[in-house]
Amino acid sequence: MAENRRKSAVSTYLLLFVLALVFAAAAVLLLPVYRSYQKKQAELGTLNEQLNDKRDESARLNTEVGELSRSPAAVEKVAREKFGLVKDGERVIKYAVPEKDRR
Repeated sequence: MAENRRKSAVSTYLLLFVLALVFAAAAVLLLPVYRSYQKKQAELGTLNEQLNDKRDESARLNTEVGELSRSPAAVEKVAREKFGLVKDGERVIKYAVPEKDRR
């Protein structure tokens, strides 16, 4: 009877040891995969932010294109501000800001 208990206890400890080894091996094998998953999730978050920024920029540019296609005043404003164009008979006056006033 004592011998059966001893064999049963040894079997139980052996089973627990094998289970502990299996869990340790699983942890060792899965840890790099989990870290890679975390990196990919962070990368996905960054890419989603970039995508949203690009969508916002696209919407802004589409609005600007629509405005330019409908409004001659908008085209004139862009021509004057970005390209320095003037109508016949107009003069452009530019003021130079002194270096110390630029701060």
